[in-house]
Amino acid sequence: METHPAAPAFTADSLAAWSEEDRAAFLEAVDASDYSLADWIEALAAFDLWLAGRGETRRPWRGIVGYIHCCTFQASPGIALGNLKVIVHQSLIEFGFHFIDGSQD
Repeated sequence: METHPAAPAFTADSLAAWSEEDRAAFLEAVDASDYSLADWIEALAAFDLWLAGRGETRRPWRGIVGYIHCCTFQASPGIALGNLKVIVHQSLIEFGFHFIDGSQD
């Protein structure tokens, strides 16, 4: 059974700590999707909880935003949008999330 903190560490106020470039990339991804900003914030909080539940302290926000952006394509055309937080959580359970820290030279 997964254990999670009582409340997500990520909130809408957390965006203030991101770099200007990270915030711009995030807002661009939100605008390019059919999901609301609130849906994205909820999905980011779920992602944050998932990482925390695995003891991961790093938060590669651009990679996380990219992952969530890919999850937005899982909805079938003509069918009502699913709950983005649920789609992200299911994707994390099924596929996980691995990122490379540092240079790839």
